Amino acid sequence: MRISRRDFLKYCTVAAGALGLTATDLLNLQDALATTGGTKVIWLNGQACTGCTVSLANSAYYMTLQDLTLNYPPSLADADTINLMCIETLSGSMGNQFLPARPTSTFLVAVEGAIPVKNEHYCDIANTIQGSGLSGPISIYDAVNYYTSSTYCAGVLAIGTCASYGGIPGGAGNITGAKGVYGAFPALKDNTICIPGCPPNPNWIVGTIAYALANGVTAAVANLGDYNRPKLYYQGRLCKQCERIDGARKDDGCAATTGLFIGKTRQYNEIGDPNKRSYCLRRVGCKGPKTQSDCSFRQWNSMSYRGTGVNWCVGAGAPCQGCVQPDFPDNESPFVNIL
Repeated sequence: MRISRRDFLKYCTVAAGALGLTATDLLNLQDALATTGGTKVIWLNGQACTGCTVSLANSAYYMTLQDLTLNYPPSLADADTINLMCIETLSGSMGNQFLPARPTSTFLVAVEGAIPVKNEHYCDIANTIQGSGLSGPISIYDAVNYYTSSTYCAGVLAIGTCASYGGIPGGAGNITGAKGVYGAFPALKDNTICIPGCPPNPNWIVGTIAYALANGVTAAVANLGDYNRPKLYYQGRLCKQCERIDGARKDDGCAATTGLFIGKTRQYNEIGDPNKRSYCLRRVGCKGPKTQSDCSFRQWNSMSYRGTGVNWCVGAGAPCQGCVQPDFPDNESPFVNIL
């Protein structure tokens, strides 16, 4: 799957504000895309529902889904910018040819889904890897280990909470011992960029890739916050820009971030006009006060005239489930409290 340089740069330019890219980032990105041949990305699917791939496909607001998923004819003057060498969900049936040979130039490994460690063959994804000499079945553990052991592997993108920290496959009661990328491979922690979410916002994925292209993977890793997450998308508390907290409490520094929800001095509106979205969902189980993401600002479902998405979980009336947090789902349950 190839995304043209022109369309990717156009997307990043128009969406620069939403992606958090500066003018300098865009200039660096343009320079990075001036080279022939794209940055190779090998996208591996482990224990997952494929929702992260679907979210990535939803980034096609400034380019068609055909542009995102179909190869461009080699005769086009636009050389590749991101050469997505394999991605199971968006690829046709390729049999034993699915996993490509390990590249001999710089590439990134993107992992979607958790990695079982109790028995790696709980998740076999192919029969062979071209040119590897490995005999099948090939597990997600085998594939990640093989590609990341190359000196040309610049880093790992852990796409989604499952790949980042284990997520739902790693929840209590699982028999696979599912872990995130650096949980399964501790040596990879310093080179792993986690983009958690169940699924992640497509702009988190595209923006992180764009930043890495513009500034280099080393700079992208250096700009990570806690739990290996990009600071740009996972630094502030969810409540800070939530429309369900009235202006007085936002001016007060968002009392929700202090853990003081119901008290004599800070009383949240538990009952209000649903049309004004003025009532806090904390008492029905919202995990916003402990969740670090910009969902309340960026929102979901492509981009609207405001430069953000159309809506988000809390805006639609559903309590935040804390899906970007490393202790999701076990320590974020129950998701809804019945009053």
